[in-house]
This record gives sequence, C-alpha cells and structure tokens, in this order.
Amino acid sequence: MFDLAKMLLSAAKFTALLIVLNTAAFAVDFDGDAKADFALFRPSNGVWYLQSDYGKGAFSAFAWGMSTDVLVPADYDGDGKTDAAVWRASNGTWYIRKSSNNEFFCIRWGVTTIHPTGGLPDVPVPADFDGDGIADLGVWRPDTGEWFVLSSAAGFRGDKPIVKTWGKLGDVPVEADYDGDGKADFAVFRAAEDRWYILNSKTGNWFVREFGRGGDLLVPADYTGDGRADLAVYRGDTWYVLNSTNGEMEPFKMGLAGAVPVPADYDGDRETDFALFQNGSWYVQESRTGALRSFNFGRTNDFPLNAVGARKSIVAVP
Repeated sequence: MFDLAKMLLSAAKFTALLIVLNTAAFAVDFDGDAKADFALFRPSNGVWYLQSDYGKGAFSAFAWGMSTDVLVPADYDGDGKTDAAVWRASNGTWYIRKSSNNEFFCIRWGVTTIHPTGGLPDVPVPADFDGDGIADLGVWRPDTGEWFVLSSAAGFRGDKPIVKTWGKLGDVPVEADYDGDGKADFAVFRAAEDRWYILNSKTGNWFVREFGRGGDLLVPADYTGDGRADLAVYRGDTWYVLNSTNGEMEPFKMGLAGAVPVPADYDGDRETDFALFQNGSWYVQESRTGALRSFNFGRTNDFPLNAVGARKSIVAVP
C-alpha cells in the first residue's frame, strides 16, 4: 500500500489517495442492471473501461478526467446508472458526465489548498444524504470535521448546503446508510481509538463502536442484505464484518498479496460480495451461490472503480 505520510507533499496527492486508494463499498453500475460492473480507470490515458456480467455484457470505453483527478463515480441524475465523474483537486471542481443524456456539467465545490495553519484540503464524499435516490456533492473538511453537502433535492444550490460538524482532525470519513432509511449517515473512523462514530439520519441519535484497528482498510457495505451497511474492515488476507442483523463479528478469509479490495454486489442479490483485484484479474466470492469466480479484465496499473469505497484507516496529519 502507499505511504500516506507522503500525501502531504501536495493537496492533489493527499485527496487522491484518501479517496481513491483508501476507499464504504461503492458499487458502480453503469448499465443499470442492478449488478456491479467490472470497471477501470487507466491513469496513463484517462480512459474508463467498462465491462459487465463477466464479459457477457456490453463493453465500452471513453476518456474522462486526468490522472491527477479524484474519481467520484455515482448516480448524479437519478436514472439508476452510475455516472462518470471526477473531482479536480487543482480547482475544486466536479466534472460529471450524465448517463441519462451524455451531457456534462461542472460545479465548483470544495477547498483544495493546504491552509497556512497547517490544515489539509477537503475530501470529496459523494453520497445520497437527502434520500432522493440521487448522489449529492459532499466534501469533508479534516481541519474542522465539517461536512458540506450540495443537496440534489435542492438542485445542487450553493446557497443551500447541508452543513454538519462530525469528526475531527485525524478521522477518516466512512459515510454510508447504517440505519437503512435510504440516506447516507455522517460517520467517521477514529484510528487513535479504533472506534466508529456514526450519526444516524433516521433518529438523529449517534453511536460509537470499537471495531477494527489502525492499518485496516475500511470497507463498510451491506454484506447481509438487510438494507443497512455493516461495519467492515479488510486486514491482510481476512475480511471482518460486524453483522448489522445480529451484532456478531464474522471473519472471512480471502486475500492475495498486493490485491485491492473491490467489494460490490456482482451477482445482483442485494448483498455485497467479497472481491479482490490484482494485476488485471478479478476474484469474486459470490454471496448468491457461494462460488469463487475469476475474470481477467484490465492491466496491472489500472485502478478498479469498485475500490472507490475502501478507505485506509490511518491518514497523515500535520
């Protein structure tokens, strides 16, 4: 894995590694078939490569963004399909390619420069915080622990942001729907305590849970199919999931040296599957059948888009 201490060399490096290589499981579904696609971004040419259903579905490729951009794919137009999107750290602008009409729009939202006081740039955290089925533009400010969200329900208007203080310097944002109300909850992981701090949008109550440890990859997602994200981490060759249904910790051994976790629902049963990407090969433990499937798609230096949901638990701070 990358040394996050080196990210302080530039705002772009810090943000890109925190989001792209740290990454709650973030399934990309560009064709809208309710199954995660095998999707890649190639930094060398800025091209997105998409393949669905283990090569049985349609293949597509298109250029979008630059190697220094932060990848933020999500459904920003509400058509049930993932839109290609990037956040450009050099100017704090979101560039989004709508799947519904192939048009694009851009919005400036987020602070990118390192502050004179030694602070860090904003971290883009797109998610559906307002529950309308459309991803909102969100950033988390490490200096203050503040979340700034442009709500899609309000037309992404900059004069009506959702603002919430949740977390502090050194935390890692792990936004996801932990209470099953269809809205992403504000949440952070605090490596100094090995604790998750989650603010439930359904009740307004918050809870703290000690789970995982510094150095883990944070991969919260719905592994049980109950509509709620489970607390989960990937460590070495083992996944540890805190079952949201019964509160029990369930380990699952599946790992490869140097592999990137890419958990997502590849079989369409509404349960997140354990999966890894390594040197152009995908390995998926399907929850529907229990079978381990492999699929070759991509190259060694490609970035799998389903890894935009596995965040490293420790970040460097000034």
